[in-house]
Amino acid sequence: MRDSILFNFHGVLLRCGGMPMRATRGILLPMLTAAVLTSLPNISHSQQNPELQHISVQLKWAHQFQFAGYYAALHQGFYEEAGLDVTLIEHLPGLTPIDQLMGGRVEFAVADTGALLYRASGVPIVVLAAIFQHSPSALISRADTGINTLADLRNRRAMLAGGFMNAELMSMLRQAGITSNDFTLVPGNTSIDVLINGGTDAYNGYTTNEPYMLEQRNVPFRVFLPQDYGVDFYGDILITRESLLNTQPEVVANFRQATIRGWEYAVANIEEMVDLIMTDYNTQQKSREHLVFEAQESARLILSNVVPVGYMNLERWQRIENIFREQGLLDVPVDLAGFVYVPSQQDSLWSLLMRYRIALAATTALILAALLALHVWRLRALVALRTRELEAARHQAESDARTDALTGLSNRRLFLESLDRDLSRAARGQCNLALISIDIDHFKRVNDQYGHLVGDEVLKGVASALAGCARSGDLVARTGGEEFAVICLNTDASEARLLAERMRQQVASMDINTVDARISLTLSLGIAAYQVGDTTISIMARADDALYAAKNRGRNRVICAENAGTAPE
Repeated sequence: MRDSILFNFHGVLLRCGGMPMRATRGILLPMLTAAVLTSLPNISHSQQNPELQHISVQLKWAHQFQFAGYYAALHQGFYEEAGLDVTLIEHLPGLTPIDQLMGGRVEFAVADTGALLYRASGVPIVVLAAIFQHSPSALISRADTGINTLADLRNRRAMLAGGFMNAELMSMLRQAGITSNDFTLVPGNTSIDVLINGGTDAYNGYTTNEPYMLEQRNVPFRVFLPQDYGVDFYGDILITRESLLNTQPEVVANFRQATIRGWEYAVANIEEMVDLIMTDYNTQQKSREHLVFEAQESARLILSNVVPVGYMNLERWQRIENIFREQGLLDVPVDLAGFVYVPSQQDSLWSLLMRYRIALAATTALILAALLALHVWRLRALVALRTRELEAARHQAESDARTDALTGLSNRRLFLESLDRDLSRAARGQCNLALISIDIDHFKRVNDQYGHLVGDEVLKGVASALAGCARSGDLVARTGGEEFAVICLNTDASEARLLAERMRQQVASMDINTVDARISLTLSLGIAAYQVGDTTISIMARADDALYAAKNRGRNRVICAENAGTAPE
């Protein structure tokens, strides 16, 4: 075993030859430590059935609802039905789950999308399922530190996880123009006290955990989410070694399927799973209320009512790879086809056969072979057809529900949902917020003079200009007719005014050419910045009032709600 491990590490050393030295050390040194630990005995969860194959899973943290699906698969017997005896191992200080996996101590591990960077460096790992469709990872600061935007982190202190496990946060920072040279990296500390007591200005936490702890201790805080900066990664990725997949594909398929069944059960039975954690897995001594908070937030990120649990999309992994590449974290090609596991249609059938193998064994071999062959053929055809239909319908439904058909911008429904969500964040003191309400001046004349087809071309031209001026994180929507709106997150009134003025100038300086005419346009824009107590209705009303003030003062201008009642400019 040790010779095999040393041989594997030798291969990794060769493949990492083109990597920066600091990245190579960050991967290989912990792995060598994990290799030594392979001589230590595992504590099996159950040794009562000698027919079961013993495997171990390295969790990325201590026991909590974050791993409830694995507990459910154990206690509901899903692993046993799959022919597996599973041991769950809590996080070991100083070693990442990938170190443990490649060191040979475990067969499976829970990691983050930083696993892609390990794969690019030559570490032969495969991702099997994405449990969280959106990562809970976030950067948290106290509200009294003056860190209102990520730019305020310059010359401050930030605590981030080690290795490549903080890849999405580093991508978020780079997206905001912040590099590791702009702040002081604080050594990792698992206690939120380091943030509360001023040991760091920013803390790498989870939306499923630290917000509850801070609220319980009456500490105001702000949360910076990668999604708000265009970095939308998966969370809690189930991974394994490529060698295990090649040599024991049935074990990998059965474990993956049983784990997904466990997560489906856990999300559907939150109260029961919280009770189980309280009695059998509460090594962190969390309160029931804390676990319920974590469970509800986890269910929101897992999205089991939208996509199947564990769902992964090759195109989304490509987008994640592109973000890494744009941010300078990745400079070598990645074989995504070999990295992302694609379950075969036989996986679910194999699990079914294993579950009912005793009953099936009683049937005649010839009859079983004939029926099974026919069933598999028909099942594959039906599943393939239904999968294509469902995938096409899901993509179309998502597009129709959130996109304006004419302009391609967000529609009014998505605008209202986003504004309501962002107002909640602003109310918690997590960010600034400004709303820009926009109307095309004299648009009715265009329709009356040239017709609605030309009017549609004008709307598409204006939409393109607005989208071109918007920044990463801004949401531009067509809210109806010739009316548009922009939600500006992490933006105050003065910054929103600069953006609105840029949009006004862009439209005023361009001509929209149609078959029948060259049309010049202007915009009137109104701005409302978030005020304490604002609701969706109140901030929209103030932005609209400012817009009407702009029209009353001659159009082709920007008015802030605070100035809407002053004399004409």
